[in-house]
Amino acid sequence: MTGRVIALHVWSPDDTIPAPVDMIDLDWGGAPGDRHHGRTMRSGGRQYPLYSRGTEIHNYRQLSIIDTAELDAIAQALGLPELAPGTIADNITTSGLPDLTSLPPMTRLAFGDSPGEGPVIITGGENDPCVIAGRMVAARYGSRAESFPKAAIHRRGLTGWVEHPGPVRIGDRVTVL
Repeated sequence: MTGRVIALHVWSPDDTIPAPVDMIDLDWGGAPGDRHHGRTMRSGGRQYPLYSRGTEIHNYRQLSIIDTAELDAIAQALGLPELAPGTIADNITTSGLPDLTSLPPMTRLAFGDSPGEGPVIITGGENDPCVIAGRMVAARYGSRAESFPKAAIHRRGLTGWVEHPGPVRIGDRVTVL
């Protein structure tokens, strides 16, 4: 299964919304400059009770990836005409992978014309919808932030981490392995 990268975004810790970019040069920590960049992260509510809040763990959420078909489905569920790439803090938006969220954890997403020559991301699993993303949608489209989690469940894309670094550009092919 293959698709194409149609949008890229980096969400700086200093900004309120993600900024569109033409290229992300992925390194071992993900997207440099993004608030989720890093080889490790601090645990939070999603890791409780396994770890107490603030425990240093592997960063399985370096990146967020979603397909335009999923953005369209969320928009429809919210009664919106569209949901633009980057609105819900997705770093990589694809086209042609309509069931991206349903891919199992540990799936590889290989970027470029020949798998293995470009960057590779390992998927960590479904990106659980949250009210933070709901507030981002509400600010842009006037919807209710609390409506987002239900509308986006099993449609919000995947989280992942870098297995092999390198540049990802708009228009790049992405192969699901």
